[in-house]
Amino acid sequence: MWPVAIFLMLVVAFYWGAFYISVIAWLNAVGHLLRGNFIRSALWFNVGVFMLLWWYSKPHGWDDILPMAYVTVGLGVLATFVRWRKKQQAMQTIPTMPVWTPPADTTGNIAPIIELEYKRLRN
Repeated sequence: MWPVAIFLMLVVAFYWGAFYISVIAWLNAVGHLLRGNFIRSALWFNVGVFMLLWWYSKPHGWDDILPMAYVTVGLGVLATFVRWRKKQQAMQTIPTMPVWTPPADTTGNIAPIIELEYKRLRN
């Protein structure tokens, strides 16, 4: 009776683990999508789709899943590139900080300049 019980526990544990991986894959896909990690989201989406197809005994090899995986990861890469490009363009529109040039009457000591500026701003 023990061998049958051990075998049944292993079978149940296998299917429980497969169900756990399926749920976690979909939750990770949605979570990464909401955070803007499009490539990771696409990879987790592929795992979720593969596990969904596995539950229905549809994937019979890599030839069934790889074309769809290439497309979804490619869309993730494209979305990541678009996000990076928008950020890059926004960074280029920010003006750079002007270079500070000391006043012409400096002698190399900075303390009198600070004191003069303080007096000038106070008045």
